Amino acid sequence: MGRTTVLSLRIFQFFLAAVNLGLSAYIVNWYQVTTIRGSPPSVSLLVFAAILSLLSIGCLELAPRLFPRANRPGVILGVEAVNAVFYFVAFISHAVFLGSLAMCHGVVCSVSRVDSVVAAAGFCAWVASTILTTRDMFLAGLVRPNDKPEGMDEP
Repeated sequence: MGRTTVLSLRIFQFFLAAVNLGLSAYIVNWYQVTTIRGSPPSVSLLVFAAILSLLSIGCLELAPRLFPRANRPGVILGVEAVNAVFYFVAFISHAVFLGSLAMCHGVVCSVSRVDSVVAAAGFCAWVASTILTTRDMFLAGLVRPNDKPEGMDEP
């Protein structure tokens, strides 16, 4: 996968995580100010997924530059897969919560719906990143370091 593809995907993931965090923070604030009870657990999971995503993007982009030996494809794949799983769980649980509400109207309900859609887009972005990383791992594994291309003679 080219560096431009990775960088544009990371920028998109960062944008989605920042939007998700902002929308989720608005929902949490509304519950804290307006209602007696706290925000639903699905919103807390969305906040956690967004924060984890922001931290992961920082680690995935800075670790190879600062610590080149820590650049292991298996670790990168694991971080991307964990983010995809958390976003999947978060947006599904939030969509189920929204579907179970008897009444849902007003600004906070619209923001909640948009938050669930943005989390689903974040899930898709992390799945795409995971698939591209997996593909690169398999392609790199098929090339052996000692193999020479055909037609290349040693000097």
